[in-house]
Amino acid sequence: MTSLFDPLSLPSGAMLKNRFVLAPLTNTQSRADGVLSEEELHWLTMRAQGGFALTMTCAASVQESGQGFPGQLGFHDDAHLPGLTRLAGAIKRESSLAIAQLHHGGVRSLKTPKGPSADEKFKAEAMTLDEVVQARDSFISAAL
Repeated sequence: MTSLFDPLSLPSGAMLKNRFVLAPLTNTQSRADGVLSEEELHWLTMRAQGGFALTMTCAASVQESGQGFPGQLGFHDDAHLPGLTRLAGAIKRESSLAIAQLHHGGVRSLKTPKGPSADEKFKAEAMTLDEVVQARDSFISAAL
């Protein structure tokens, strides 16, 4: 019988020390420009210290124009890299797997709401084909 405390091997080859996983929680603790704050670093590191085998960030924006809420962690600017590197290292030191939830606010974006079609409710414009390609490329870039 498998226990929550048993290790788990993922198809990627990563090994989790147990089966406790922190779901992505939106806590609006990052800076307005998407740079990781000390508060968010501390909060996520404490979850890893508490025993979660996988620690996932909040929804992290892949484009500045796709920021969905104030204080959202960013993955769209080189200025974000030092904080993200610190976060990944702090989580890894606790033997927890660091995972990011990549996000684009779409029709709920704060600055320029855009979606697959216009949406009067959110005052969103339809994305052009170029914007769809840019959004796709932003997800790919953030993942790498």
